[in-house]
Amino acid sequence: MLRLLVFTFLSSIIITGHVFALCGLENVLVVQNGSSPISCRIAAHYIVQRSIPADNLVTVNTQDSSISSANESITWQDYIDKIENPIKAFLTQHNLTDQIQYIVLTKGIPIRISNGKSVDSTLAAIDLVNPILIELTDDNGNVIDTVHLNRYWRATEPFTHAKYGGYLVTRLDGYTEADAKALVDRAIAQTAAVHHILLDIDVNRGLGGPSFQPKSILLPDETINTSYYLDYCDYNADMTRASQVIAGRQNLSVQLESTSMFAGSPEPLTSYISWGSNDHHFNLTTYRSLTFAPRGIAETAVSTSGRTFLPTTGGQSLIADLIAQGAAGAKGYVTEPYLDAIASPTVLMDFYTSGRNLAESFYAASRFIGWKDIVLGDPLCCLTGTTVDTIAQAKALPDGTLVSISGKVVSAGTVDFGDKFYIQEADRSSGIQVNLGKPFPWIDDGIIVSVRGILTTKDGERVITNASVVAPVIVPSATQKAAANPPRIVKLRAKRLR
Repeated sequence: MLRLLVFTFLSSIIITGHVFALCGLENVLVVQNGSSPISCRIAAHYIVQRSIPADNLVTVNTQDSSISSANESITWQDYIDKIENPIKAFLTQHNLTDQIQYIVLTKGIPIRISNGKSVDSTLAAIDLVNPILIELTDDNGNVIDTVHLNRYWRATEPFTHAKYGGYLVTRLDGYTEADAKALVDRAIAQTAAVHHILLDIDVNRGLGGPSFQPKSILLPDETINTSYYLDYCDYNADMTRASQVIAGRQNLSVQLESTSMFAGSPEPLTSYISWGSNDHHFNLTTYRSLTFAPRGIAETAVSTSGRTFLPTTGGQSLIADLIAQGAAGAKGYVTEPYLDAIASPTVLMDFYTSGRNLAESFYAASRFIGWKDIVLGDPLCCLTGTTVDTIAQAKALPDGTLVSISGKVVSAGTVDFGDKFYIQEADRSSGIQVNLGKPFPWIDDGIIVSVRGILTTKDGERVITNASVVAPVIVPSATQKAAANPPRIVKLRAKRLR
């Protein structure tokens, strides 16, 4: 179905600074529904298991979505009064607005607003910096809905609220309280020695050109790609491209299924991407036979895969089934999101298998925000790869190895090198370059960091690429938004999934 996309740019001014951890426990805000005993128990479980600071817990009071499907939807006014405003007020009162990067909702908090958007993605879009607003219209110019382009799309640097605004919102949910709590336990369980990845193409939708993937609406210079159009064959091609990008990485077993069958797997999966029930050869028994390794994640191109987290029958395939079958995280949609909203397989697989956390991986892979999305799982869930004590041990590993190193000194920060920095041992016996892939000015000399990423060799030098960083940093605050610039308009076509 054809859609016109209209977008508006807003600018921001960065004015103050704070010191806090980057991608750490103190950057997580946990939200519980005081009207839902299940929600409170899940929040308590998460805080204890993850050692989240007790002060990073906020209580909202709204209808309990864990007791009925009717309670899974909330009116717009109730969303504002009972969820968004209390969270914003808590962040302001406790001086956490820029310290928090991740917001974790819990089962019992409604999933859908009466306007058809998800609570989670709407909350993720609050106070965006330089928002790019799109109006979706039909062929006659009638406005259907509005959505924001995600400025964190394909961003390789660590997410910060200060730069982008908004928050990376995830949810601990599933059919049962036990399913929701299991998301936490799976996020910290020992990962598999070999990561099995299943990418299941639907050949009936065409194969497309992998070299053109993933297609971007928003270009690196933040201009709009006016020739952008995403067709069904492009999603298949994106899966093919994903398999090419991660080829050669150590300890990965990648199955790209391009036959006419709906594929299963005899092995527990670390990553699963498919068309779900939109596959022309979908088999529910096969879908429900899938199992997952600890920290395993999933995405399916299904319009309403996140429409409920209560037991139900009929309809399209649900990500709640995958959680019940052992997944530690998944992305779904409360109502029709269009193909363009589905996470890019290439970005998702590249990031997650590089050690980026679940929240950054799913959000960097998603073109829209303030939309229909729900991301399940602990935002800090990640693959740690080979953990070493020294930089010398890391440098002895083969290219393509996901490596984790903790407690090293920054010898040269991003202030000097922009998109990279250098770490060394305290005794200066060994050092290595860490490449973020995009300028990030806030990692300073002398601080202690932990990094994850893929080892490679560039110009004879060992480098950690696609890096994730945990560090104390001084980050400017984005607290003032400027007036909107005149809107710019582009015509794009968005594919309906069902």
